[in-house]
Amino acid sequence: MITKISGICGIMLPIVIFICIAFAIILSPWFEWTEHALSDLGIEGIAALFFNLGLVIGGILGFIFSVGLQKQLSKKIGSIILSISSLALIGVGLFPETKPLLHFFVAAAFFVLLILAFLIIGQTTRTSKFEYNMGILASVFVIMAITSTIFLLPFNGVAVTEAFSCFPAFIWCMIYGNKMAFTNHKNVSI
Repeated sequence: MITKISGICGIMLPIVIFICIAFAIILSPWFEWTEHALSDLGIEGIAALFFNLGLVIGGILGFIFSVGLQKQLSKKIGSIILSISSLALIGVGLFPETKPLLHFFVAAAFFVLLILAFLIIGQTTRTSKFEYNMGILASVFVIMAITSTIFLLPFNGVAVTEAFSCFPAFIWCMIYGNKMAFTNHKNVSI
């Protein structure tokens, strides 16, 4: 039952975050991907409510998912770091750019820990074909996140890099969450 709940949280994670960020962008006609950071959406108005609440809820979902993921992966360290990254995501929602020092700390922690978690998951998940394939996918997402800094060169903002750093990881959580939620765990080991 815990595995299924964690899996559902993994499925819901990108849905909640994408919907909330989409609403925040729609409510912020000034926002430009190449000129801003995603966190600029969390500064004021109804857009900030959608953005910050989406990150807090997404962080909670990510934390629950990563705790369940610890029971699934053969090596736990990547999922433990993913748990800490999820707590940092909650912090990004609780400490918007209006609290610059706290915001910088939790935002940097979120991105660094997310990439580190997926780097470790990508290199250590090898006990089943599914884990192996998900490990390769995690490694691809790490490469995307690291190379996304190249996109920063012509832009003033970091929203594009932020999206390439975290959105693929959220989709990974959805895929793994689907396996956790809808596999009969009594008869099948993942």
